[in-house]
Amino acid sequence: MKRLPYLLGLCLLLPLSAQAAPTKQEISLKVLTDFVIPAYENLAVQATEQKKVWQTTCNAADLKESFQKTSDAWASVQNINFGPVILLLRRDRMYHWPERRNAVSKSLNHLLADKNNEKALTHKYFSASSVAVQGLPAMERLLYTDLLKDDWSCKVGRTIADNIAEIATGTVKDWKDTLTYIKEGKSHPIYFESMDEVAIRLFTELLTGFQMISDQKVALPMSTSITKANGKRAEGWRSHRSTRYIQKNAQALMDFSKPFMSFLPEPDRKELLDQFAKFEKATDDLPPSIKDAVSDEKGRENLKSFLSTARTTRNLIVDKFTKQLDLTIGFNSLDGD
Repeated sequence: MKRLPYLLGLCLLLPLSAQAAPTKQEISLKVLTDFVIPAYENLAVQATEQKKVWQTTCNAADLKESFQKTSDAWASVQNINFGPVILLLRRDRMYHWPERRNAVSKSLNHLLADKNNEKALTHKYFSASSVAVQGLPAMERLLYTDLLKDDWSCKVGRTIADNIAEIATGTVKDWKDTLTYIKEGKSHPIYFESMDEVAIRLFTELLTGFQMISDQKVALPMSTSITKANGKRAEGWRSHRSTRYIQKNAQALMDFSKPFMSFLPEPDRKELLDQFAKFEKATDDLPPSIKDAVSDEKGRENLKSFLSTARTTRNLIVDKFTKQLDLTIGFNSLDGD
């Protein structure tokens, strides 16, 4: 009995890092309830509001604000390719990008030319049509390339807005239903077999966000030299969002990381927050337009510096989360077949 106070005191002195790592179920619940579901809820709200605006006007100038807000909301979950967003090709239908062979413009122009084909705009046919014409990239073309100019193009725009809202609301509803399985520690018939799989997939999607920014949003338009650069490969260049998308993505990656970080020892959490502050500053310091920056020497140096900071941030996340949370990196949607 004399040893009992000593042993209790020793337990109190144990560093946090020596305590058991959280369970994969605890990590999954925290990440989903603190970030993933709220982010999809915001997307559903913005997409629904966009749908309502389209029901009241067909003036491009009046519609652009709701498009920008919906695009901002999408940027928060753009890197997630796991869970309900994969059902019914929701992710591809919401955002067909990067596109190949100018698929969005070709599909949209074909639909616009097929005037008064009301059947093509019914939910049954439109939701099964080319993914290139169903989501935000097609809406961007309508609003920012003077294609919104008659009754038929207005109907096309409203159909796209309706489709985006349905995808967004359906995704968040299904995530809330899926949360029940995770709370009960059960496998899901479609999305996952175990709690380990959920936590690993969420961690992997977080890291995918960094890869998406570096490989698709910067390296793709930058290419290997200034002579090979192509600013029109930059995301959202028509709507002047090439930098804004990255900034919204970066903010979301920090928000995505925080639920994971809540399980870390204080010193590790502080180190990561300090690094995220550097990442945030590098993001704020990006050139106003990625489209223009890739063809400018000073702009390219800025982008290289940003990529270096992004890489350092990602590597620190990997180091802390794998060691402290016992997470491993899984296959991601950008790794190829």
